[in-house]
Amino acid sequence: MRRQLPVYSPLTLGALASGLAALGSDRAEAAVTAALAEAWGGDALRTASGTGALTLAIRAAVRHAPGPVALPAYACYDVATAADGADAAVLLYDIDPATLGPDFGSLERALAAGARAVVVAHLYGVPVDLRTVAQLADAHGAVVIEDAAQAAGTTIGGRRAGSIGSLGVLSFGRGKGVTGGSGGALLGNDELGRALVARARAELLPGRTTARELVSTAAQWLLGRPSLYALPASLPFLGLGETRYRAAEPVRRPSRFSAGVLRRTLELADAEAAIRRANAERIMRILPRGLAVPQGGPGRAGYLRLPVVAEERWIERLGGAAARRLGISRGYPDCLCALAPLAPRVANAGSDLDGAQSLSRALHTMPTHSGLSDRDIARMAALVALA
Repeated sequence: MRRQLPVYSPLTLGALASGLAALGSDRAEAAVTAALAEAWGGDALRTASGTGALTLAIRAAVRHAPGPVALPAYACYDVATAADGADAAVLLYDIDPATLGPDFGSLERALAAGARAVVVAHLYGVPVDLRTVAQLADAHGAVVIEDAAQAAGTTIGGRRAGSIGSLGVLSFGRGKGVTGGSGGALLGNDELGRALVARARAELLPGRTTARELVSTAAQWLLGRPSLYALPASLPFLGLGETRYRAAEPVRRPSRFSAGVLRRTLELADAEAAIRRANAERIMRILPRGLAVPQGGPGRAGYLRLPVVAEERWIERLGGAAARRLGISRGYPDCLCALAPLAPRVANAGSDLDGAQSLSRALHTMPTHSGLSDRDIARMAALVALA
């Protein structure tokens, strides 16, 4: 019955108790916002989700400099949801499978075509070359939005991912390495970013704590371990491990409960990231030829999951039942160019996006979190051993 989680965010019984204790006041929210501002060094605006934070970021950026937003063609589908929620026109740019960062020629073409905001995502905690992104964006007067939703523990030049673009986005959902059960944050990291965050603050609707949030976070604590994860993973209606497009919703303030939980789990994030990096190094040593780990830009990866680009002969094996029991999972099954809800917004749907399309078939991820055992890694080695 043992089944490994693809990704894990530390969550303790004490954090749940802290969430319940926070229901009566906004003190936990004030404390969390201050902690984020201190750790990331910018102005922090908390939201009910990371998608909501990205929606505010795109909306603020395109209002500041009217024009389309450039999105990575291979990314979490919530990036598309945020563009929809911001009612923004979209230009897609390709992703380099060797780095998981922008194909810079493709990004430059999107900027030359009129993009005035650029979303870059540190996929699976692999750092993007933000210096080159900034140079291209500055040349075209575009605002850089740094999507660090998957980048817990990732640093660039000693700074936390999310603190470098004019605007930064964090997420504290279930599978983001540090969790409040839900929630996100929009960060203003320079003069322009702080001004845009200040304007976005007035757009938030009131937050609310729901019974569903309480139950799902408690279930995350109880069932989020290899000895029990097979139970929720076997329930199709939960959609665990599936990639789904979700319709945009109004952007709200975070719940008091999530603030209380996050106040405690933030303290666990750096230690968990160190374990993920160590496990990623161990796994990389056992990978044979034909399974390549993308090497990102300058920085230290947080490895929320270990991304592996598989040659054709490995794809079926990595997609099998034995791999799924070890927490190995396929990446995003389609690039954003294939999402029907986004299509009306995309101005360059016929562009060459070969890198993103190849990743949608070849990229798989391996778990790196603290729940991974020596036996799990040995089984991974056996799974990928050459005959």
